[in-house]
Amino acid sequence: MSEVATPPPPTEQRSCPHCGSPLAADQEWCLNCGHAVGTRIAPTPRWRVPVAIVGGVLALLVAALVLSLVELSGDPQPVAKAPTSQATATPSVPPEEGGAAGATPTPAVGTPTATPTPATGETATPTTTPGTTPTPVPTTGATAQWPTGKTAWTVVVASSTSRAAAEKKAKAAGADAGVLHSDDFSSLRKGYWVVFAGQYPDQKAAQAAADGRGGDAYARRVVPR
Repeated sequence: MSEVATPPPPTEQRSCPHCGSPLAADQEWCLNCGHAVGTRIAPTPRWRVPVAIVGGVLALLVAALVLSLVELSGDPQPVAKAPTSQATATPSVPPEEGGAAGATPTPAVGTPTATPTPATGETATPTTTPGTTPTPVPTTGATAQWPTGKTAWTVVVASSTSRAAAEKKAKAAGADAGVLHSDDFSSLRKGYWVVFAGQYPDQKAAQAAADGRGGDAYARRVVPR
C-alpha cells in the first residue's frame, strides 16, 4: 500500500492596498507605485514648535532693543506741558550796549551828592539827581542770566553737555540769549547746558518767538527747583 502525498497549503495571494498590484510573500514595497506594504515609516520629528518658540524670543529681544534706541535718541529735555503762569519779563540791557542781559537797575538810596559851583564858561552837570536810576556797570562779553527763582516760558535755542559750547552758541544767538544748567530746574532733564532766549508769560508768546528764530528752537517752560 503506497502513501499519498499531501499537497502544501495554497499560498495567500497578496496585493498592494494602494494600487492593487500583486505582491510576493516577502515583499515590503510595491514595485508599481512605491507604496510601503510591510514597512512602517517613522514620523518626522516635530521641529516646528521649538522653532516657533525661538522665533518669539528673538522678536521680543529685537523689540526691546528698538525701544531702548528710541528712548536714547529722544528730546534731551522732555517736559510735560504744564499750565501757563503769568510773569512779567525782566528788562535787560543788550550786550551790544556793554551791559549784561537780565540786569535790573538799582534805585538810588540816600542823600544826593551836592553839585559843585561851575567855573566861568563851564556847564555844571549833576552827578546824581533824586529819583533817577544810575546806569549799571557794563560787563563785556556777558550772556543773559536766568532770574533767581523765576518761573516762565522761554525759547530753547540749543542744548549741550559742554558749557563752553553752550556759551558760544548763546553769544551767537542774540542779546537776550543766555545759558542755564538743567540740574537747577525741575522741568528740564539733568546733565545739560541749555541755551535760552528771553522770558515769556505764556506758551503762545514763547512759541511765536521760537518760530521767528527758525531752526531747532522751541518753547519750553522753566521751573526752578
